[in-house]
Amino acid sequence: MPRGFKDIEECRPEIKAYAKTLESGTDDNDEDQRATASTKRYKQDVRWFDHWLDEHNIDSAYDVTSEQALEIGEELTDQYNGTTPRYRWDRIYAMYDHFVALEKIDRNPLERWNGDKKSLWGMSKSTEQSKQLGDDEDYAVDAEDVRAMEENVGRNRVRDQLLIRLLWHTGMRRGEAEAVTLEMMDEDEREIHLPSSVTKNGKDRIVAWQPNLDGLLRQWIGGLRDDYLGGRDHDHLFVGERGAPLSAEAINEIVIRAADNAGINRQTYADANAVEPEDGSEPEPNRWLISSHNIRHGLGSHLVHETPMSLYEVSRYLGHQSVEVTEQTYIEYDPRAGVDEAHEFVPK
Repeated sequence: MPRGFKDIEECRPEIKAYAKTLESGTDDNDEDQRATASTKRYKQDVRWFDHWLDEHNIDSAYDVTSEQALEIGEELTDQYNGTTPRYRWDRIYAMYDHFVALEKIDRNPLERWNGDKKSLWGMSKSTEQSKQLGDDEDYAVDAEDVRAMEENVGRNRVRDQLLIRLLWHTGMRRGEAEAVTLEMMDEDEREIHLPSSVTKNGKDRIVAWQPNLDGLLRQWIGGLRDDYLGGRDHDHLFVGERGAPLSAEAINEIVIRAADNAGINRQTYADANAVEPEDGSEPEPNRWLISSHNIRHGLGSHLVHETPMSLYEVSRYLGHQSVEVTEQTYIEYDPRAGVDEAHEFVPK
């Protein structure tokens, strides 16, 4: 590595944390873990990326835009030959997929160019989730998918159905759902006040649920929740089987398993946490088609395309950093956007 590249311990906190995630899945003596050499390559690539962020005066990896991601591809191609640009791009892409899975960002900024990386820069081997979708599959779930998941939860039926339906109504990230307490809930108004301390963009947000959630909520808060607490004393809405607050990881797992039980989920591709076989063959897929984030994405798609809500209103409801994020996530570019309305409404 060039001398100008910082050691991983000196990289940005989010990149350093990602490297630790890679390290936790590394063991040369365990065939189910990643080999040390593979982890080393990933760490080299994210160190390069941290240096790239320095050169472009970008404070956090979370702040990279799709336009800036285009520059990443261009500079990789300028600096390196052979397969290095492709693999470095793919590993940076995998890191951003990890950030999306953790709900640190709403969309992978490299995704916009990933499908065209071969034509743009001569890179191949697409890895984005959208390229793995079948003809009848969609990244965004719909109401029918949500009902199927609700009907196929595990033994904690009321809690898990309540969780899935609440995620669908509110679009909360799993980390936000983990943080919801009874004090945040206004049952009369059917609203949850998410304080800035639990939201990703650091701003207060209010989300709402529909009346068809009331029955499940009454069953849960009216008795079942206390049974799960087993004498523990905390105010979190969702409780695990041993009485502790339900973690974000557990929330995600509930959604994944319910979708799998419903026959609408599958493992699509191998991300950065997949085990790389020692023989150099492709790792087995470990990323699921449907997770808790897909419920959030499905709600956003519904609000944008099936309701009169404005992009600004959807952006505020979902807690995006900006309206631009909402637009990039849900709107395809249309050169005729607004033209018909202009013919009708522009002052004469």
